[in-house]
Amino acid sequence: MRDSADIVIVGGGIIGCSIAYHLAVRGGRSVVLLERDRVGGQALIAWSGLLALPPEEGTPAPLRDLAAASLAIYPTVVGDLIERTGIDPELRRSGAIHLAATDQEEAVVRTELAALQHWDDRYRWVEKNELSELEPELAGHFRGAMYAPGECNILSPRLVRAYAHAAAGAGVRMREVTEVREFKVEDGRITGLVTTTGELNAGMVILAVGAWSGSLGRRLGVTLPVGPLRGQIIRLSTWNVPVRHTVYHGVSYITPKSDGLLAIGSTEEVASFDRRVTNAGLAFLTRFAAETVPVLSDATFLDAWAGLRPLPIDGLPLIGWAPGLENVMVATGHARNGVLWSAITGRIVADLLDGNEPPLDIGPFNPARFVGSS
Repeated sequence: MRDSADIVIVGGGIIGCSIAYHLAVRGGRSVVLLERDRVGGQALIAWSGLLALPPEEGTPAPLRDLAAASLAIYPTVVGDLIERTGIDPELRRSGAIHLAATDQEEAVVRTELAALQHWDDRYRWVEKNELSELEPELAGHFRGAMYAPGECNILSPRLVRAYAHAAAGAGVRMREVTEVREFKVEDGRITGLVTTTGELNAGMVILAVGAWSGSLGRRLGVTLPVGPLRGQIIRLSTWNVPVRHTVYHGVSYITPKSDGLLAIGSTEEVASFDRRVTNAGLAFLTRFAAETVPVLSDATFLDAWAGLRPLPIDGLPLIGWAPGLENVMVATGHARNGVLWSAITGRIVADLLDGNEPPLDIGPFNPARFVGSS
């Protein structure tokens, strides 16, 4: 079978589906999305769907700018998705608490607070007494916390399904179980793709293949230093949900969902392409949950998932034109922030293809920054 499209998106994860949605609603081009497995296959690992400014001390300003821009458009995007598809991704403002148990942790969290208040002045420090009022079931050894009342979460498997259904409803051809076997390149342009279901002529190609970006880039002679970062999460159930907010201690978290379940996450393991849950991962997460909220020792364990996040070598995503190929764009390397950054990434890619200025400076994310590296 031979076909053609103005734009071919390679990769059907949350980034590829967001791009497909943003392109489709603008109209005017034929778009095909290729996914070698099933659309949204990695979305389960991001089930917690945390939407917040990155709190980690030393987070580069461009990443916080990217997060802030995405958070700003999320309500509009979700409203449009619901209207187009009837699928509600359950965007909810749960608020968040970032805990400190020691002097050193408090110093770190207070530094993070000072930085985050530049973006949102609702962030504030709460002492132990107020903390116990906000979350009575917390363990007693926490001395205080940063309170972020505006933080949200979303049910990411529904979000990626909404992106995909909205894209398909607006004309994008979604092709699952379709792997790219060969790129046809002439004079610095991809002219076609040979897939497991036939050949496809392409006017423009967008690479959004997540953790597999490095190997795909090598096939095109493009350096995309992105590899797999395994993450594991567990889900717990209790009759009375013991926390009202998302609760962080370091990079680990407990977040309540609208169906009454709790997501406990997540590990960060630089690993091979191994998506299996490990005993060590389960032990770490269950211990963290019980030490943070003791009543969770008696919670019912539901299930556990592992997935592969795309980790860029320098910590910054790759969004923009691929060096050396005039009709290829890259959108990858979102690490553990794929859900958070998905809304703005789709818009940025659509703006670039329309010849418009993106809504923020994307210079730090230019894939060409790796030209000349090995």
